[in-house]
Amino acid sequence: MSGWLAGLDGGGTRSTLVVAAPDGRRWRCEGPAGLVDPRAPEAAAHQLATWIRTALADLGAPIPLAALCAGLAGVGHEAERRRVEVALAAAGVAERVEVVTDGWIALEGALGPEPGVLLVAGTGSVAYGRDARGRVARCGGWGLTIGDEGSAYWVAREGWRAALRAHDGRGPATVLGEALRAAVELPDLAAAPSWIGRASKREVAALAPVVVRVAAAGDAVADAVLTAAAAELALHAQALGQRLDWDREPVPVAVVGGFGTQPEVRQRLSACLSRLGPPAFALVEPRADAASAALERARRLAEG
Repeated sequence: MSGWLAGLDGGGTRSTLVVAAPDGRRWRCEGPAGLVDPRAPEAAAHQLATWIRTALADLGAPIPLAALCAGLAGVGHEAERRRVEVALAAAGVAERVEVVTDGWIALEGALGPEPGVLLVAGTGSVAYGRDARGRVARCGGWGLTIGDEGSAYWVAREGWRAALRAHDGRGPATVLGEALRAAVELPDLAAAPSWIGRASKREVAALAPVVVRVAAAGDAVADAVLTAAAAELALHAQALGQRLDWDREPVPVAVVGGFGTQPEVRQRLSACLSRLGPPAFALVEPRADAASAALERARRLAEG
């Protein structure tokens, strides 16, 4: 091994750092979100660099590392990706730094070199596919305002929307309103728009488990929200299935992200995928996590 290495998986809710010593020992650390705000990409780089330095100091690891590969949410466009990469390099946490999307390292971790589709369903959502010829395509990932369908944020937002429609009498009755109101300690539903307007994407997404819990208790409206989320995620796979070439079926679909891997979501997603085709799809378990894939890329970066 070429010196100390680290791989970072920076998602919208939290980050995972895997550090490897030259003798093969490894450590795993959890830290702040790795979501890059396109309005200020360097701010995320500064926050992550500060945390990485603290984590390395706690481990007794040298600074700078030989190489760091960071897969981050929100760097799907080259301008933001490059600005974060330059800022992390300038912070001096590693001699060689590479920034890629969190989806790219998740694809490498989940499927290895094999063809297939990766659905990322966490705070936000995006999908990546790689076919038998090695071509990679992306679907979704357009952000909270106009995208992120099927994600935790989307589910929580749709839960609020259904609750307020029911409150007005424009939609079917549901206990979502009371459950969501209680979760954020609002005095009444009239205060919901103000709270949502102030809340961060992460704070809104954190309410998705409330929708899951209400659906599990038998609420038809909450159940419909989860089913719609699964259908939206399945559409990502279907779109990639049509854009890429596959040498065999069913096409494997791996799911990562705190929301998409919940049993209640995974069951609905499996049912939606089973109705698609051609090509046919089948859920598979990820081979490895994204942080491990980032570490392997850091190894190649150090050696190359």
